[in-house]
Amino acid sequence: MKPRQRNRYRNSLGLPAITGILIVVASLAFVGLGIVVSKNRVRAIGDEQRKVESEMRLLNAEILALNNKIETLLTRDRVQPRLTAAGTLLRPITKHSLLVLKTLPAQPAAAAAAVSSPSIAQTNANHP
Repeated sequence: MKPRQRNRYRNSLGLPAITGILIVVASLAFVGLGIVVSKNRVRAIGDEQRKVESEMRLLNAEILALNNKIETLLTRDRVQPRLTAAGTLLRPITKHSLLVLKTLPAQPAAAAAAVSSPSIAQTNANHP
């Protein structure tokens, strides 16, 4: 008779190998989770930036509309009757009411410096 064969544990991986494999798998899972969280955060920031940019476009359009409205309300034909009704005593500007100034002859820079330097020299000489 042959001796009966015992069932032998055939798993060749030991406890250190299984622990190492679990650590590698867990670290890969954490790295993958970190990448997913990071990409989600970047996408959320991008969505928020797009919202802010769209609000800025709307505000710029509103500002342009308000500027156009102000320009139409402040035309001479609309402002002058209001000022007259308020009693501001404004008169229309004519060519005869404008003052025209004559241009002064240009003085050389050296002459201007010569005139100013003796006075500076005199004040420095008087105060030791």
